[in-house]
Amino acid sequence: MATALASCENAGTLPGGGAESEYLVARQALETGNYDIAIRTYARLMGRVDASAASRLQLEYAHALLRGNRFDEAVAATDPLIARHDGAIRLSALAVRGTARHEEARRQIDAGRGTAATRTLLMAAQADLTATLQAPEPLDATGSMRARLDLIAADLARLR
Repeated sequence: MATALASCENAGTLPGGGAESEYLVARQALETGNYDIAIRTYARLMGRVDASAASRLQLEYAHALLRGNRFDEAVAATDPLIARHDGAIRLSALAVRGTARHEEARRQIDAGRGTAATRTLLMAAQADLTATLQAPEPLDATGSMRARLDLIAADLARLR
């Protein structure tokens, strides 16, 4: 699968061409764990679509960055979405940003660098995820954000 995606990426699209086929390459790469391909393809595609599609693509791009362990970049990609949007796009961006912040804090803790800055990062992650759960229509159907909030609380307790 990775070879097929790489060849599609090198060509820029799937057979038939256009932004839609390029999007399918990016989406397939994201769903199959080929995050570098997804990141490059989304980045290329975002500049070629209209404003109504750009926000959704930027959200998927941020998710690819998160899954590719590029946490600071994922945070940076979600910040404008959170500032400009209400509703589902904003809530999804908060979930991605909160998760990225938490994962970066965990990386710091695991490396023995649990500092005051790490604590601040955990508290920011906690605030992001709490905001998604307090929305009129929260996004946590599976309970994963509540579980992550429990992990964040445990990580904060370890830093005390």
